[in-house]
Amino acid sequence: MDDLVRELNRLGYQPIFLPRTNIEPPELYNYSPEVQRLVRRGPLKDYLSDAAQLAVQSAKLGDINYSYTSSKKAEAALSFLQNALKCIGITSIPKIDLGFAGSHDFSFAFTDVTSRKVDSSAIDQIIQNIKTGAIPEDVVAAGRLHVAYDYAYANKLIMSRGDKKEFSENISGKVGDFIDLGVKGSVTMESKSTISFKGSADERAAFAFMAGYLSRDEDGKWEFHPEETRRGEEARRYVMQRGIVLTVE
Repeated sequence: MDDLVRELNRLGYQPIFLPRTNIEPPELYNYSPEVQRLVRRGPLKDYLSDAAQLAVQSAKLGDINYSYTSSKKAEAALSFLQNALKCIGITSIPKIDLGFAGSHDFSFAFTDVTSRKVDSSAIDQIIQNIKTGAIPEDVVAAGRLHVAYDYAYANKLIMSRGDKKEFSENISGKVGDFIDLGVKGSVTMESKSTISFKGSADERAAFAFMAGYLSRDEDGKWEFHPEETRRGEEARRYVMQRGIVLTVE
């Protein structure tokens, strides 16, 4: 299991590939675990008017580090980097040539990591008034309806060789010959062994969220579950699908 996914799961986050930028919690999703299908329904306030009054808090998070081994396949390393760049809002990439690195094993770090969240306890107080509209009843009854209440964002990605050695070729002054991110990002050779990628400052990209699922008891009362418990274990934050990155439709 990838180190990034494992670390995010430990913190209570579900890693996601989210095509839209500048979204904020709380939002409503439905998730089908059998096919790992995650569908964004939109802002919670569209289904629960009281949600518009919830206070959204900002916070700084620590850097998130991880490593990647591509088993000597250049195409796999390139695909992984492209997906990592999506996490900082860089979705259209004209050109990437990693031949200068001399390796297919890399270490990455997300930096400038922030979060935007609402307290799950505040959702507890208002959830009884939710109106699910045209969302199919079987989705609701199966506990597939989720509220994302905390998004994690990153604006910068640092890449170096996994063995921490210098890149095989010094591309200082000619980074553009190997990597072109278009107009939505920038790339900088910070040292002979480190490259940084930075997303657009005005497009905040979420790469993970915390969510809880909704259920109804026998009396029709709504319940919100931001934690999961197992007999003999302490409660931990609920994660939709541990060990993988979910793509939002």
